[in-house]
Amino acid sequence: MAQSLRDQFLKMGLVDKKQATQAKKTTYKKTKEQDKGRIQAPDENKIRAQQALAEKKKQTQSANQKQKEAAKKAEKIAQIRQLITTNRLPLKDAIIAYRFTDSNRIARIFVPTKEMVDELSQGKLAIVREKNSYAVVPSTIAEKIREWQPELIVLSNAAPQKSEEDPDDPYAAYKIPDDLIW
Repeated sequence: MAQSLRDQFLKMGLVDKKQATQAKKTTYKKTKEQDKGRIQAPDENKIRAQQALAEKKKQTQSANQKQKEAAKKAEKIAQIRQLITTNRLPLKDAIIAYRFTDSNRIARIFVPTKEMVDELSQGKLAIVREKNSYAVVPSTIAEKIREWQPELIVLSNAAPQKSEEDPDDPYAAYKIPDDLIW
């Protein structure tokens, strides 16, 4: 019958009886604790698999987030196109040319009436870019479009909303009269 390594060391005199029993007790305690679940040796393969799983989960979450953002952007673009198509003013029988600047280039659009030219100048109407052409829409619609995609607004003469007056303005006490003629 084969003897254990411990017994062989005892027989050869490499260890004494006290050291052999001490080693036996420690191995017994380790196996007992592992059986009870107190000490669980970490398995490197399990740790690596969990890390890979967590990394894959992060990648899928970021990919899903990108897809959601792309879908929201496409939805906003579709809403803007719908706003433009439903609210654009008809330009049939247009004979009056209205010139404006678009990206440092002078462009023109033909409008049907002089009143429409006046409304464009006063800021009641605005010109927006629609694919390869221009459309004339009311200024309220242009403001909605400006919130989502400001680069589509080509011309909007609407007066900017007055913000709070600057407290450091040295000319704040000098108001410009409404009936001033230059």
